[in-house]
Amino acid sequence: MPTRHDKMKQAEQQRAQAQRRRRILIGAGVIVAVILVATLTIALANTTLASPSPTPAQVASSQCSPVQDFPSQGNTHIAPGESHPAYNSNPPNSGWHWENPQDWGIYTTPQVQEQLIHNLEHGGIVIQYRDLPPADVQRLTSLVQRNPNHMILAPYPDLPTGASVALTAWTHLQTCNGVDENAIRLFVAAYRDKGPELVP
Repeated sequence: MPTRHDKMKQAEQQRAQAQRRRRILIGAGVIVAVILVATLTIALANTTLASPSPTPAQVASSQCSPVQDFPSQGNTHIAPGESHPAYNSNPPNSGWHWENPQDWGIYTTPQVQEQLIHNLEHGGIVIQYRDLPPADVQRLTSLVQRNPNHMILAPYPDLPTGASVALTAWTHLQTCNGVDENAIRLFVAAYRDKGPELVP
């Protein structure tokens, strides 16, 4: 028959075993939780990598049309004033152009389209506008000043009816009936430095 001492010793062993089981269960739970968190983190990262940023044409905008893609009309150099075939868009996005590009920057007077096309060939973005209130012109100016690399901003009174802003890159054109800064940023991100002749 077990003595009182034996019973106390047995009870102490059972308590120790129960504590060991609890520690094992807690440790296993922590390991499972870490594995679950790591798995979820990897899955989310893969989902983010697999979801490409939207292109300008995919982003809905109440002010801007989808981006239009045009076949290249080549990059033939012409002299100032020399005649050439009609461009396939207005403003033009490729084709016959002057040998010297325009200096990058912000202009308050209209620039020659045949010269700006050379800037597009060099991977530039040209933003042109007409009939905008001064506050909107200032918004465009500030936007270009914040991100001026390979950018030109200028008025253009011959924009097509219904367009007050035009964004051009080599073989790409997007028109807007107002200033949509998000659309402009997306266009720049998608098409800047993608021309056929990259120049620093």
